Amino acid sequence: MTRRKTIEEHLAPVPASIRRDMLENRNNLAPGAAAVIGRFFSIVKERHEPIEAPGAESFRAAASSESTLGTLLRALDRHAPDVSTAAARQVRAEWYARRPGKARAQHAPCEEALIASWPTSWQAMYPFLRQARIKASSRERYVASISRCARIVNAGGADECLTFYTAYCLGEAFKAGEADVRPITIANYLEGLIALGRLGGVNAESLDGMRYMRDALRDEAELGEKLKVARINGLMKKGGFEYIAKVIGKMRTKADLLPDHSARKALLLQTAACCAVDMNKPARTGDMSQWSIGSDLRRETDGSWHLVWKQEKTGRTTEAGELWPEIGEVLDELILCGRPSRLIHMRYRELTGKNWLTLSDTAKPATWPSERIKAAIEVPSHDLRTLAADYMRRHDPEIAARVIATHLGHGTLEAGKEYSAECKNEAAAQAWQKDRQRIAKQDRVRVDHPRFSFCRPRG
Repeated sequence: MTRRKTIEEHLAPVPASIRRDMLENRNNLAPGAAAVIGRFFSIVKERHEPIEAPGAESFRAAASSESTLGTLLRALDRHAPDVSTAAARQVRAEWYARRPGKARAQHAPCEEALIASWPTSWQAMYPFLRQARIKASSRERYVASISRCARIVNAGGADECLTFYTAYCLGEAFKAGEADVRPITIANYLEGLIALGRLGGVNAESLDGMRYMRDALRDEAELGEKLKVARINGLMKKGGFEYIAKVIGKMRTKADLLPDHSARKALLLQTAACCAVDMNKPARTGDMSQWSIGSDLRRETDGSWHLVWKQEKTGRTTEAGELWPEIGEVLDELILCGRPSRLIHMRYRELTGKNWLTLSDTAKPATWPSERIKAAIEVPSHDLRTLAADYMRRHDPEIAARVIATHLGHGTLEAGKEYSAECKNEAAAQAWQKDRQRIAKQDRVRVDHPRFSFCRPRG
């Protein structure tokens, strides 16, 4: 009969300070805790990994079940708080995915599958869209938009003929749906259908009817800009960028109190990083979701971080140069996730080529960064672009239009015409204020001067 090991024997491979703490609390140890933690440190030693930052393989090899992994992580959290469990988050996710009845991840349907769901007449026009000389990203966007319209047509909510009435029915169906689809989004969906019809040879008069409906929705969206102004005014009242910095600080504090393997900790660090980088250089959310470490986001040996990327919308390269030191600290925390700071260079090398948010080969959905920013500060990421423009406009309106175009990555000044108009108005107001002050200095008149008699009370 095999003799069972004593707690002392199980804990023999464990570092002295951790072993001593566990022996002093032997009566409170969970069943199996001594065995799994001893096995874990033995594996870490065999793999020559840093005790403060063991790799995922050590957790994987030490725990042969999800419950055993849970026992190990709780024991480390209680008795070895200096040992980072960040790498165990991946192992936990693997066990979670194996649970009985766990739904498989749903992958986005391929382009062929989307087109197969279209009405027959739309499918017949697709070859012309495929052969058109447009950017691949534009074609993908059109296909996605047309596919959303196809769902409504297939459900009987609209006709497949590309006419004004079809556009009207589609618009009403989108507005009545459960999803909160904005007018500008519906207009973009119709734009995809218009492109399909134009390339597919649909009657011009019919398409003009669809364009009329598209333009009406865009006008409706412009009226909705008042909501954006209200959001930004609310953010300014809270303190603007100073308020955002405080929110980032609170998220970092909360993350620091959580175990390194906690999904909540990872989410807080990701959200803080999105807010921080957007403060430094407001980017489009789709671009943010795709950045990779080592190419778009680069860390130098002196600890400084640099950001440069090619914008999907304009095809142009834009850059922030060296990010503020405070932003670099947030990015360091993101990739370390509780590991000792002395391992930052090793960790950066490990993650080179990986997505900056997931720290893996996969990326978050295009809207994810904006959703996280909105969850943190109650406004979407695009509002921070407007907020940054507003700060620059007030600082130096005469040159602000060009600075804003560069900072926000606009391809032309025309792309930011609303900002340009506001800059001109602000410059004119400041110029008039300066003239008024100059005139006042040159011509200091008394209040009772005849020219001002209309301001004086009679009698």
